[in-house]
Amino acid sequence: MKGALEADAFVNAARELLNQNDAIGAERILSPVIHQFRADAPVQHLMGQIKKTQGQLVEAERYFRAAIAHDLKSGQYYNELGLILQARGAHEDAIKVFRAAAALSPGLLMVRVNIVRCLMALNELGDAEREAREYVAIAPGAESLTLLGTVQRAQERHQDALITAETALKYGPSLRGLRYNYATALEKVGRTGEALGIFEKLTRQELDTPDLALHFARALYAAGRKKDAEEVVAKGVELWPQVSALHGVLSRIRQLGGAGENSVFDIEKAIAAHPTDLTLRLTCADALHRGGFNAKACNVLDEALRLAPEAPALLTAMGIVLDELDRPLDGLRVLRRAAEIAPSRTAQRNLLSTLLRAGQPEEVLRIVNDLRVEQPDEQYLIACATTAMRMLDHPEYRIWCDYDRMVRTYEIPPPHGFFTTEAFNAGLAALLRTQHKTNAHPLDQYIPNGSQTSRSLLALDEPAIKHFLAAMDVAVRDYVGRLRENDPVGARRAKHSRYSGLWSVRLGDGGYQPNHVHDRGWISSAYFVSVIPGERPKDPRAGWLKFGEPNRPIAKCGPEKLVEPEPGTLVLFPSYMWHGTVPFEGAERLSLAFDLIPG
Repeated sequence: MKGALEADAFVNAARELLNQNDAIGAERILSPVIHQFRADAPVQHLMGQIKKTQGQLVEAERYFRAAIAHDLKSGQYYNELGLILQARGAHEDAIKVFRAAAALSPGLLMVRVNIVRCLMALNELGDAEREAREYVAIAPGAESLTLLGTVQRAQERHQDALITAETALKYGPSLRGLRYNYATALEKVGRTGEALGIFEKLTRQELDTPDLALHFARALYAAGRKKDAEEVVAKGVELWPQVSALHGVLSRIRQLGGAGENSVFDIEKAIAAHPTDLTLRLTCADALHRGGFNAKACNVLDEALRLAPEAPALLTAMGIVLDELDRPLDGLRVLRRAAEIAPSRTAQRNLLSTLLRAGQPEEVLRIVNDLRVEQPDEQYLIACATTAMRMLDHPEYRIWCDYDRMVRTYEIPPPHGFFTTEAFNAGLAALLRTQHKTNAHPLDQYIPNGSQTSRSLLALDEPAIKHFLAAMDVAVRDYVGRLRENDPVGARRAKHSRYSGLWSVRLGDGGYQPNHVHDRGWISSAYFVSVIPGERPKDPRAGWLKFGEPNRPIAKCGPEKLVEPEPGTLVLFPSYMWHGTVPFEGAERLSLAFDLIPG
């Protein structure tokens, strides 16, 4: 009896230490007696909590499972196990456990939140919305509605998300979190002036979070109040000097203002104050790299690697920067080291572009073949493989990249209700220009002298968009119908296909889109809405759409096909084909683009 009482004292002491956030002390107290409580569910659960607090997820899972084995009716234990599985990325298993928790403890509403989050992680957004709506039906209120709004934003249904945020606000009109959510929802639908007003009022009361500083600064910048935006984010950096997102936006504002390398002054100051913060050093290097200051970025990364020579993120960044400095062999050596230290699919993927630049296409083909076992339709992998084939003069290259057959142009007739395509394009152009003002934030854009709408226009409730999609239908059906079943593109053809995104790109004088592919697409497109060229362009092909040139220069791998941007013309092509634009010369080159995917 005495031994049992002593053991209970140890358990109570461990629980008290854990409540005081001393998980290490709690484990030290409980470990010597835990064997006496093998069949005691609360004690096994306690040890699981201790392990979870220390980040020892495998051990935590073991103890939570032991607790459940000795108490099959505790919904709380199932919920704790589900959280561990969720944290480990086992979302499907976590959902099963959460559903068991919900069945055992219907009043444990947090379980419903966890199920929705897991479904979102699996990109099962329809199921996530259904679960969120059930939560709203059971417990209508700010929390459940906020969760529903999160799902709607992930679905890019921003108008619905705004209505949900407005409804949530009725449950607490003075609550800062709900007002903030409502303002961000207004931003997403282009009502930036109203959002700015709310952010301004919230900030006047208190600048209490880095997120508020970021959103307020971005809203100010979009409204043309660039100096105010810089002051707000600089204040945020002063309050939260180790928040890298604030530093990234501040340096971007200063780069756009012409500060050059000095745009990272505040990050450098923060690094001096926190020299072991590798995230700050990585943010500094990234800001310099994005601005084209690769020599200085290399110096920043070199100093960081002296502190942490085996940090995979630093090695990866250094490899990319060295490649940009036209040192692909040095870059490849560093990227290989990163892949050795932290083997992963991403690490292998990071090697591909630099391997091509280093003249090692055979290895690219080997890596791509391995990676495509798991993701056979990943378009970037196919693009790298076709480039390797081209370098090797491989006979299969033209099967994948038959530009004359696979890149097709269509003259789109005027949609129903319009006498001419020109009249339709004029109305469409007016709508898209508005979207570029409200839906293409300058701090997010890395298209030189251009902008791209940042969210899909598919959900935009505008007649011009509906007319556009209807007008594309005949051309899309023709293109898909011409695909051969025995070629790489036709092999993916299904009974149905659907649009997976719709966006617009607007280029000004000197603007261009860098070469790229659409990684999750199948068939991609470009529809030219408005082209206002200069009077005497230096390059007769200025602004033309080019195909076949990789994202980074490779000897003897220039463009293989160019298409003139004629208003009213639609171009369809496989999503894995490298494409970009010759720098434009003129007032405006305005286009719409969509991806088509099977299913």
